[in-house]
Amino acid sequence: MSVGFATAWGGYSLDGRKKRPASEPRWEGGPTPRYTLGRSGPPRAFPVKLAGKVTNRFNWDTARDSPLEDRHFTFTDAQIEATYRPSDRFQAVAGEWIQEGKARPYNIYANFTSDHLGLRIGNQIVRWGKSDEQSPLDNLNPEDLRLGLTRDRADRKIPVPMAKLDIHSDAVSVQGIYIPYFTPSEIQLYGSDWALFGHLERRYGPLPVALEERPKTLRDAAGGVKISGSLWRVDLAFSYLSRYRDLPTLRGFAIPPPPSPGRSPTLEDMVQWAVVSGQKIRLRYVREEVWGAEFETVLGDLGLRGDVAYVSSQSYISAALTEVRKPELRYLVGVDYNGPAKSYLNVAVQQIFIQNFDPTLAPLHPRTTQLSGELRFEMFGGHVRPTFRGFYDFADKSYYQNPAVTVYYIPNVTLETGVDLYGGPPSSAAGFYDAADQAYLTIRFFF
Repeated sequence: MSVGFATAWGGYSLDGRKKRPASEPRWEGGPTPRYTLGRSGPPRAFPVKLAGKVTNRFNWDTARDSPLEDRHFTFTDAQIEATYRPSDRFQAVAGEWIQEGKARPYNIYANFTSDHLGLRIGNQIVRWGKSDEQSPLDNLNPEDLRLGLTRDRADRKIPVPMAKLDIHSDAVSVQGIYIPYFTPSEIQLYGSDWALFGHLERRYGPLPVALEERPKTLRDAAGGVKISGSLWRVDLAFSYLSRYRDLPTLRGFAIPPPPSPGRSPTLEDMVQWAVVSGQKIRLRYVREEVWGAEFETVLGDLGLRGDVAYVSSQSYISAALTEVRKPELRYLVGVDYNGPAKSYLNVAVQQIFIQNFDPTLAPLHPRTTQLSGELRFEMFGGHVRPTFRGFYDFADKSYYQNPAVTVYYIPNVTLETGVDLYGGPPSSAAGFYDAADQAYLTIRFFF
């Protein structure tokens, strides 16, 4: 049983980010201000731009699988951002992120550029890797996982204080990253369908869980470097990152429980043993090093890209609920195709290899293979877009499916309705949320 969350689907585009249909409004845009012509020449663009996005998601449970699960809930999220660009060399951004009525800093940074240099300092999001949803190299920023995987990875990213320096030449580019303070991903321990321990506190009472809190000192700083260039029409990049993993790791118990042959341990088994033995469930953050490589090219109508990551010390929980740390090698290769009617198809394969595999890690496997994909196309002049996204894990037979339809009839407003379906053994990440299958309606407003 591994600890943490796994991303749910591939999501590629030729520019390395999710593509939007032409009819979909871009929240980075917003209305164009009107100006008065001056006497000395053409009007100058007003250097301040305001943009924002407001999202409201309604969720309804599809079936009463458990008396502990939520029947429905609503979540509101807003991002507002002002950009000041007095010249092509300088840009300042200030934004707020409002969730459930509580405001927090979003992008707040200053960006300086020249012909061969770029420097950005402040609260920001930086993404590495070529694949959006599953890239093992996209780990510079923590994520807001309080709603599980119900939002795209880009919407889950949390801006953190960071310095980014880019040095460009005709042959290669070098990017350096420095993150002075550790910021963990946001999770809920219990009290919701998407919490790490779900609603188990309703069944067993107050859970004996102790989550480590790391002080904001420079000793926990993260740093990395990325070198990129092109060779034979292939974009290549190599990276190194030293950081604290932003998801906590379960330390296991001083007195482990007796093994259960032929049965995969679950988080509920851990809670039961903690209650019986009087021990706390301790979660901590561990430091790791990540070496990475990524590539991207175009073969006719097909886009081909992939990421490879070697993690120096990944944490796993054994069948006896003890912590075991092993190196891990993970790669992902995907191909996408943009066809007629603005159709888009992506298929990706990801494999994970646990190095120096220990039989005590059962039911984990030394090699895990996952297949993910996305299909979408447009109808009625681009006003309606059906989509299907999903993944399947061949090792533990867990899966996720998300059929959905998005409507673009109203200017600056999108409506999306669909179903999130999870399945698999309870010891898997997707199977743990099996009872959380739900239908949803999401309304987004851009300005």
